[in-house]
Amino acid sequence: MALQNVHGEQALAWGAIEAGVSVVTGYPGSPGTNTFLALEETSKDYGHHTEWCVNERIALDQAAGASQAGKRALVCLKSVGMNVALDTIMVLNMTGAHAGLVILMGDDPGAWGSQNEQDTRPISFLTELPMVEISDAAEGRETMKWAFEFSEEHQTIVVIRITRSYSVSVAEMEGLTPPSVKPSLEPARDPYRFISALVTVNESHTRLHGKLKTIEEAFESSLLNTRSGSGKTGIITSGMVYSKFLEAVDGADLSDFQILKLNTLYPLPSKTVGDFMKSCDEILVFEEVDPYLEDAIKTVGYDAGATARVLGKRTGHVNWEGELFRWHIQQTLSELRQDFSPRHAYTEENWEDEKPFRKAHCAGCPYVGIIKAFREEAEGLGQNPYLAADPGCVVTAARYLDAKLCMGSSIGVASGYQAAGITERTVAITGDSAFYHASINGIIQARAAGSNAIMMVLDNGGALTTGGQPTPDGGLPLTDGKGQKVGIREIGAVCGCDPIWEIGPDDSDEQMREIFRVALQNETFSMIIIRKACKPLD
Repeated sequence: MALQNVHGEQALAWGAIEAGVSVVTGYPGSPGTNTFLALEETSKDYGHHTEWCVNERIALDQAAGASQAGKRALVCLKSVGMNVALDTIMVLNMTGAHAGLVILMGDDPGAWGSQNEQDTRPISFLTELPMVEISDAAEGRETMKWAFEFSEEHQTIVVIRITRSYSVSVAEMEGLTPPSVKPSLEPARDPYRFISALVTVNESHTRLHGKLKTIEEAFESSLLNTRSGSGKTGIITSGMVYSKFLEAVDGADLSDFQILKLNTLYPLPSKTVGDFMKSCDEILVFEEVDPYLEDAIKTVGYDAGATARVLGKRTGHVNWEGELFRWHIQQTLSELRQDFSPRHAYTEENWEDEKPFRKAHCAGCPYVGIIKAFREEAEGLGQNPYLAADPGCVVTAARYLDAKLCMGSSIGVASGYQAAGITERTVAITGDSAFYHASINGIIQARAAGSNAIMMVLDNGGALTTGGQPTPDGGLPLTDGKGQKVGIREIGAVCGCDPIWEIGPDDSDEQMREIFRVALQNETFSMIIIRKACKPLD
């Protein structure tokens, strides 16, 4: 079979197909979106169901149902989406999985496409779910297949963590070899098997801790971890940072070093780590954002009686913030070893070769003009309203906003302004995707509390910052067609927004401004839906 170049996220999709995945759910957000898209494109060819969900918790709920029904399921989400799914995770970790259930979770060191620089690895201590990482595209394909088998064997969710640099990695590999028959189990309907209640929690938690001990033992011999060299200076790293490390040290004398690639992030294989630490005088930990491994190995080393000094972020040897690049690694090693001489010198000056492209906001984005016009009309009426917004394209108008936090937060923040006694009008600005994701509960709360906030929904026809995935307003795409339309206006009306104004793509600037003036003088809880197409979709 001929070899072909495959990107990291496509490799994960291939691994899922070869593992016999039946149900794929997710919410747009990179890294992770491209794996879903690759599976969506091949859904009819390989017979798996794909479904974009309105948020990540619902995506996981559906995957949990599929797993209980005996079908292998995959959830694609990013770091901040893991937060949204946490309610379900913190129960599902104890009930466990039935058929293989995998979460593909994308972190974004450097915040190249995110509203924060969240390192989601430490959440493993809370969720008590096995988490692994991958170092290249070929490994990703095999790890995805392994994860489904491991999930079924241990009746647990498996979390695969990727980062931006993995997503853009490329490897040569042979083409797809899907199974002739998808793996399938009988539905699990044993009494209390998937019931989390007072009478089951302690027993379930005890069972979970027993699983984790078994999983740690399995990780002691996992091929995801490798050890090389015999020097007294240890290097511990994982995931794509390991691949960057190998490129950074290519051609250098490594006789003083030994290297542990530690891709089983939780639970850590304590014997593997302890033995490694006891064989070293000092250990340097390369990782991105938080000192997760640095702190975790100190605990393991203490229990093992290791005396090696641990160097990393807490000692100032590795930077805390941002993505770790090859020049960072070389700089640190050069400070430790004056004779460090790699084949190729990576420097801060030439880092453009590996620095990712930070996507610019679209030229001619209508949102800046819309929010500016709203401010101008308010000023003309002698008003200075408080504007709270959700993430998304509205960030282009950030200079006109008072707050922008997370998905669905705008209406809650606007209500908080009023609860604190702010007498100016309060406005909650959300996009169409964020509206469905997390705004509806806040709208109900605001209405029930007697708010007179203005709810402004900027509808550009989809989740445009992540690739234009559609919302229920136009019907979600399903493997077998398009789902039912669930309109923004109809939801707003049911939730008590009255009046509701709509501004269409063909309405003039003056027509829009007139609605703004009327809304600002109206004293009831109201909604303005502004339908303006995203420029790239015109």
